[in-house]
Order: sequence, then structure tokens, then C-alpha cells
Amino acid sequence: MDLEWSRLRILDAVARTGSVTHAAEMLHLTGPAVSQQLRRIEAEIGRPVVVAAGRGVKLTDAGRLLADCAAQVAELTQQAKNDLDDGADLSGTVRIGAIASAIRGFLTPELVALRTVHPGVVVTLEDGETDAHLDRLTRGSLDLVIAESWGAAPLPLPAGVTAAVLFRERGYLALPADHPASAHATVDIRDVADEVWSTCARDSRDHAALVQIARAAGVDPVIRHFVADPHTQKTLVAQGLGLACLPFSSPPADAEDIVYRRLTPAAHRDITLLTHDCTPSRAVAAVRDALLDGGSALPR
Repeated sequence: MDLEWSRLRILDAVARTGSVTHAAEMLHLTGPAVSQQLRRIEAEIGRPVVVAAGRGVKLTDAGRLLADCAAQVAELTQQAKNDLDDGADLSGTVRIGAIASAIRGFLTPELVALRTVHPGVVVTLEDGETDAHLDRLTRGSLDLVIAESWGAAPLPLPAGVTAAVLFRERGYLALPADHPASAHATVDIRDVADEVWSTCARDSRDHAALVQIARAAGVDPVIRHFVADPHTQKTLVAQGLGLACLPFSSPPADAEDIVYRRLTPAAHRDITLLTHDCTPSRAVAAVRDALLDGGSALPR
């Protein structure tokens, strides 16, 4: 039996993503090309390595054994490449997915500083919802993800992904300045349970957190507006079209038409850095470490 590393690399990608299509995307191949390589592996060892499972595939015992070996080879290969490149000018592309608020408040200044320290590192950036970015991270089409995880609705992590908290934000109730509840420093969510609310996209982390916070207090929020941009949510609140629970790292200042009050039960959101648990390239490691350092320097 003579197994080629190039084919085992494909099996490793299938094992990581659980899908021929996603493995093809990860390796910049076509789906038929990946399927063909899997059939060649099966012909070489005389037994199947994958079987259909819903919309994806799962590995057989033989497939898992080979995939585990392939993962070890991939890890050793990356370590060797890093060692060989040690001392050379740092270069490479790092693909980051992040929620928009983290891009505005945290990531942008970090990337400006990183560009000065490591001019050879190219960073690509895209915003979006955490769950979609996490899926892309596991499929290998992103290298790092800056995600949100609410205390009331923690982000579930799949195997192979690790998380480190960069900083924590507290959730504040945003309401019109002339709202009766604005007279109080803290507002119990049960006292505004019948109000109309806005959240980010339906089934987003923000949406799930608000629902869970309310249900923990024995009420169900009336959510009618699903708006990804928090600035647009503020506009809705200011015009009396709905309340919102918005996260801030420090107490926000009241405005003429909108005020912020502490919410009970208390809500908090962690901004986390998600990474693969395998050895990264030197460029990815440099960006990861810079972001972790930037997060640790923030007030706690």
C-alpha cells in the first residue's frame, strides 16, 4: 500500500470540515476532484474512508485513522516551515472575520499598529455574524475570528477551535429620553416586558441573549425589529419605535433623545478571539498575539 501525502491532505480537510464541498473550498479544488482523490485512497487501502451523513460525510474507522495521521503530518509540516522561516522577514496573508462593532472600536487601531511592525503581513477583513464566521473558521476559509459570546447565550465551540476573551462589555437598556423608566438608574426587564424591542439579526447572538435574559426573568420580549447595525437600532429607540439592549465597554453617555440604563438581570458580552488549535503560520501567530496583547491592555 503506497499512500501519497497529497491525498491524505485531502482526507484531513474532509475530516476537518465534514463535507466534500467545504474541503474543496478549503483546498481551492473542485468537489469532483476531492471525491476522485477519496476514491483513489479507498482503492489503495481496499476499504471505504467516508460514508454519506446527511448533507455531508463522516469518516469510517479506517478514514479516521488515516485522517489522524494526516493531521499529525500537517502539524509537523507547518512547524518545520515555521522553523525554516524563522529569522526571515514576516510575510503572508491573514484572513480575519469580525463583528462590525469590534472592527470599529478595537480591531482598526490594532491593524494600524500591526502594519507598522509587520509591513509584510497582508490582512484581509470581513464583517458579519459570529456563527457564520465560526463556520468559515472550521472550514479553513478564515484564520482568525473576533466573535461575540453573551453570558446569557454562550457561543458553542466546535472541536478544534479555541477561544480567548479580549474584553468584556456590559449590556445597557437603551430607551427614549422621555420614557417613564428613564427616571431609574436600573430597570428590571420585567417592567418593560410588554414594550417593543429591536435586536440584531434573527437568531444572532444578540437576539438569543435578549430572549434568554428575558426568559430567565419569566417574560418573553416582543421583538419586532431585526437590525444588524447598532446605530440604526439607536435611531429606532430615539424615535420611540422600540427598546434595545446594547453592549458598551464603559457606561455610555445619555443623549438628548436616548438614554441608557443598567438592566436587571444583568447582561454582559465577551468579545473573544477564535483560533484553530493547530500550529498556525508565523504570520497568523503574529496577528493573533498582537490582538491578544491589545485586548489584555484594555481596562477590565
